[in-house]
Amino acid sequence: MALTLEPGVAVEAGRYTALVSPPDFLVDVLLQPEVDRFETLYCYGVGSRVLGRLPRQAPRIALQSCMTVHQLLASLREAHQSIVIVEYDDGIFSPLEGDDRDVIFAVGRTLRELAREAAVLIWAPRGDRGQRALLITADQVVWHYDERPTRSVVRPRRSRAVQTTFAEEGWDSPLSCCRR
Repeated sequence: MALTLEPGVAVEAGRYTALVSPPDFLVDVLLQPEVDRFETLYCYGVGSRVLGRLPRQAPRIALQSCMTVHQLLASLREAHQSIVIVEYDDGIFSPLEGDDRDVIFAVGRTLRELAREAAVLIWAPRGDRGQRALLITADQVVWHYDERPTRSVVRPRRSRAVQTTFAEEGWDSPLSCCRR
C-alpha cells in the first residue's frame, strides 16, 4: 500500500512523510484509489483548507476534528487506520510558547511511532516555525509547487555618492540664503 506523491516519491507504511504543497495537490492525493481501498483517518484543526475542495463522491475517509494539540495527540494514539493524514493547522500550534513547545515535539514522536504500523502524512500549505519542528522528525519531506512564486519587481536604486557637498548639489554657499 502506497500513496504516490510524485514519480519515485510515495507515502508508505513504516514511513512518516511531511508534505508542503498547495491544497489542490493534496486533494489529488486523496482521490487516489488507495485511499478508498484502505482505512484512512484525516485529522484537521479548527477548519480545513482541503475537505471543502473534495468532490461529492469523495473517498471514504474517517474525519477527526482536533481543536487542540492534546486532542490531536489523543486521536493519533487511538488511530488504527492504515493511512493517517494530518492537516497542519497553525492556529493550534502557534500559541505554544516556552515549555509548551515540547508538545510539538511530542506530536512528532507520536507520528513517528504511528508510522511503524501505518502510512503517515502530515500536510501544510507552507512551512512555518511550528511545522519545522515536525519536519525534523519526518523520514522524508516533500515540497511540491507547480511553479515558482512570482518575484516582486524591485527597481534598482539610482546610485548616489555617499556624501556630497553643497556645491555638488547646486548650492552656491551654505550661507547664501542668509546673506543680504
